Amino acid sequence: MTHARARQRRSLSSPGTPVVRLSPLALASLVVLGLPAGPALAQDAQDTQSVVVTGIRRAIETSVAIKRESTSVVEAVSAEDLGKLPDISIAESLARLPGLTAQRVNGRDQVLSVRGMAPKFGVTLLNGREVVSTGDNRSVEFDQFPSELINGAVVYKTPDASLASQGLAGTVNMSTVRPLDFRERIISVGVRGERNSNGAQVPGSSATGNRLSVSYVDQFADNTVGLALGFAHLDSTSQERYFKHWWWGNSAIWGGAFRGLENTDPSKAPHTLQGFETGVTATKQVRDGALAVLEFKPNKDIRSQVDLYYSKFSQDAQGRELQADLGPNWSGDGTPGHEANGGPIYSNVKTQLIGNDRYLVGGRVTNVDPRILTRYGQRDDNITALGWNTEANLAAGWKGVADLSWSKAKRDELVGEAYASATTLGGFDFVANPNGGFSQFTPLGNYGDANNIQLRGLSGWGNLNGVGQAGSLSPIHVSDELKSLRLGAKKDLEWGVVSGFEGGVNYSQRSKDRNSTQTIYALKNGTTCVGNDVCQPFPAGLLQSPVNMAFSKVPGLVSFDMMAAINAGLYNSGVVNQSSAPGRIWGVDEKVTTAYGKVDLDFNAGVPVRGNLGLQVVHANQSSTGLAWDANANAATPMTFGTSYTDVLPSLNLVAELQPSLLMRFGLAKVVARPNMDDMRAGFSASVATSGQDLGKWSGSGGNPFLEPWRARAIDISLEKYFGKRSYVSVAGFHKKLANSIYVEDFQFDFTGFPNTSGTTPISNIGKLTAPVNGKGGHVAGHEVTAALEGNLVSPMLDGFGIIASYSHTVSNLPGTANDGKAALNRSLEGLSGEVYSLQGYYEKNGWQFRVAQRYRSKFVAEVRGVWIDKSLSAIDAEKITDLQLGYSWESGPLKGVSVLLQVNNLDNTPYKTALADDSSTSTPLRMMPERYIEYGRRYLLGVNYKF
Repeated sequence: MTHARARQRRSLSSPGTPVVRLSPLALASLVVLGLPAGPALAQDAQDTQSVVVTGIRRAIETSVAIKRESTSVVEAVSAEDLGKLPDISIAESLARLPGLTAQRVNGRDQVLSVRGMAPKFGVTLLNGREVVSTGDNRSVEFDQFPSELINGAVVYKTPDASLASQGLAGTVNMSTVRPLDFRERIISVGVRGERNSNGAQVPGSSATGNRLSVSYVDQFADNTVGLALGFAHLDSTSQERYFKHWWWGNSAIWGGAFRGLENTDPSKAPHTLQGFETGVTATKQVRDGALAVLEFKPNKDIRSQVDLYYSKFSQDAQGRELQADLGPNWSGDGTPGHEANGGPIYSNVKTQLIGNDRYLVGGRVTNVDPRILTRYGQRDDNITALGWNTEANLAAGWKGVADLSWSKAKRDELVGEAYASATTLGGFDFVANPNGGFSQFTPLGNYGDANNIQLRGLSGWGNLNGVGQAGSLSPIHVSDELKSLRLGAKKDLEWGVVSGFEGGVNYSQRSKDRNSTQTIYALKNGTTCVGNDVCQPFPAGLLQSPVNMAFSKVPGLVSFDMMAAINAGLYNSGVVNQSSAPGRIWGVDEKVTTAYGKVDLDFNAGVPVRGNLGLQVVHANQSSTGLAWDANANAATPMTFGTSYTDVLPSLNLVAELQPSLLMRFGLAKVVARPNMDDMRAGFSASVATSGQDLGKWSGSGGNPFLEPWRARAIDISLEKYFGKRSYVSVAGFHKKLANSIYVEDFQFDFTGFPNTSGTTPISNIGKLTAPVNGKGGHVAGHEVTAALEGNLVSPMLDGFGIIASYSHTVSNLPGTANDGKAALNRSLEGLSGEVYSLQGYYEKNGWQFRVAQRYRSKFVAEVRGVWIDKSLSAIDAEKITDLQLGYSWESGPLKGVSVLLQVNNLDNTPYKTALADDSSTSTPLRMMPERYIEYGRRYLLGVNYKF
């Protein structure tokens, strides 16, 4: 060990002098000025070595130690105790780390953004191995991982060449326990009950749930064999209520016509809500996770571990919804007597001036066609990850590492809906909310009375054998399999500034397939009701209790089970929308070989410096299968394309010990993020024009199997000041200059090999394809400020109190072109929240634990499930989530090892909100108007843990 490294180790553990109390202002001043806080702020090992720290402070202490010791810029989260991360999934724990935040899906934290970048820009590892995903792409859905089975996680914001795989935004490495790290048998059991504050929203659902976890760790054969077993069961409920505004428009600008409104003068015509849907959804979520780790260490030279992780997550959703199209009847010109018997009629209207635009906010609307939908969702996810890692001491001080792993994810999902309605046109008294929140539409009829409602097929939504669509069911199947082998070696060295070497090779094969179709249902029998639609009365036994949606002023809504209706034999069915198959049926195969080498650095440059200099050479061979849709023949042909490329990724990490507790970090690297898999699909819709100015020309749209990764040059710098084991302040900045990006545009493509059944001979096989392409230029940059401070730094009276606060600000600028290939665009990065902060306050002493945590992210654009089963981008509003935790642990006596815990998640019942642009607004840029408004309710949990 060099002198510099020895000094670094001593700075973490050497005794110090009595602690001096400093005000927060004084602490901040010391960091900013770079002045020494004095030996008084070094930890007093004489006082602390005899104290066993547990709970919240132990988790903080472990996380701070990981951050301080790392040569990369990292953040870490650790379990308070075995099986005792307090969150529903590891996603919630990670979302509170500096520079990280989560995106909610169905009320749960599901995917993570690192440094303001979308989930697709990061990579997730489990025990150092890349892990598969049940999602549509490579982004891991973290709610698949119970917090009780994850012992901790490290987020690498700067790369380390020894990591098997790395992302452009960062790398998350989740870890499970190693049983030989313990020196005793430990058994931990936890039980919790939960309740959702929204109550049961759908007949037959429940607002209550439960959690159960068991963890076991033991050692055998004189501590040469270790065994860890874990099981976590979640039976939870999601109860949501929502209102979705379709879009807003000025009829005088759009050219539509509304009876009862001004339609000719844009300055007087109000911007009107063009339709809505409001409803409730209840989702029963059952997740079973299991973990087994077997570790073998027969002597000091060999350590081998086999670990198995398994998770099964089932979600059953039932939704009830009222919707109405409030758009103009485009077949009429608005002149009295020329309305073509259609279109809403408004009366008693109220408007509100917002900026320069006037919006319709209240009144009565009649002559509309309300529809009642029952929605159905059923999803089963399975993840299995198996790994075998062996480390062995070899000759001449070398240590060899071999790691073999296999993981597979499987998702089977059904998404469906069925329709009913009144047999005559209806209307509403309404209060529309252009500022966000629930708009309220009170039906003029009783839609909770089954005598007024019938099953209905909608002729305007597609048909089957000439009968209007009465429902649809879309199955989705996703399979993701990854195999990898890693061989490496490392050695401590004393070669001047070089203190060690590590190198090796990692080879992986990944195959992901997605297959989804759509089946529509049409009523077998019925009579004509509205227009050409077919209606049929509800058969006996199909109806449930009406749904009360008082939040949107709908006192009662007919409720029926979709699958029960299908099983009752009321419908004919058939597969439709086959032209969408190129975007829904595809497969991607990847073979990636990574050779890596890293030298550890340890030297003195006036101050002790440690770090590493690394290099990865990554060769990727990718291929994709898909369908080429021939619009002329109404048929699909299988297609396969592929490419290969090599990336050379150098990295440098340096840590300078400016003072014993003041560290400066510097990182410089080239980083990549592989493309989304659905963007890489070999799926196209293509045809030869048979008329018009494009006669004889090929055109199409789809994926791009020749895509190469996002690439960037990244620089990081941070300054960290430590005050004992659990307190520090840091300031960090980063800049990523993009050399390669991905966006959608028109480009020239060779359609050779595509079927041509148009009957027209193409002028050339080169035509226009609209698809994702690689572009150049752009940047992502930001800064982060973090503070973890214990109260006793300020006053002995605050012993046990502490705060953890972080703030990050990120900006981006990506180039692109409009689809005409001419206009230059500047756009923000997908998933970018410009501002993110997290604030935690805690108290832990004499067995008591209290923690309140709040996290905020500003508005961002992200992928969500859109209409039917395809993804789309959505503008998601800023949100602030607050969680509360209160507990008590018995530290002695007959109840020693027992702890109780009360949690409230989403304390403020923060809504999930999205927005859309009013393209008839006079504002510049276009005014963003409310779209979705969803309340998931608060989740209350009360439980007990017993460790023995």
